[in-house]
Amino acid sequence: MSTSILYHGWGLVGYDYRSTRYEGGAMIFCVEPKDQTVCCPECGREHVVRRGAKVRQFRALPIGNKPVFIEARVQRVFCEECKIVRPANLRFADPRVTYTRQVERFALDLLRSMTIQDVARHLGLSWDTVKDIQKRDLQARFARPPLRKMCQRRLKTDPPTGEI
Repeated sequence: MSTSILYHGWGLVGYDYRSTRYEGGAMIFCVEPKDQTVCCPECGREHVVRRGAKVRQFRALPIGNKPVFIEARVQRVFCEECKIVRPANLRFADPRVTYTRQVERFALDLLRSMTIQDVARHLGLSWDTVKDIQKRDLQARFARPPLRKMCQRRLKTDPPTGEI
């Protein structure tokens, strides 16, 4: 398999393919970041101290009914400016989730025509995970409506009154 398939099929930009394993009917693609530059996830500073790494698995889009996982080594970094130790940000997954952004987008697309339970069953995720994906999307889109535009629109449409 080539890095090109990971890029076009699963949206992995900036990662090199290392190997594939088959465990329990699932495909596991092992990848490594191309560049070894790591920055602080809080402030973005590049001068950080590496504090070990952890191998994590992320659910990717399935191939037919076969589950697919991406296994990547996540570097932990200490930032001397922020005084925190955190895992470095990944390009293909949000912090503290076990699925890729592409799975999230696909789940949101499926939720337009399927129930949460159906999407969870199809993608091999739990009902709670799919519900959290939908909840985060709704919060991002509707949590803070642009009030300034609403107030301006109301001022333009309100008829003038003689009261002060």
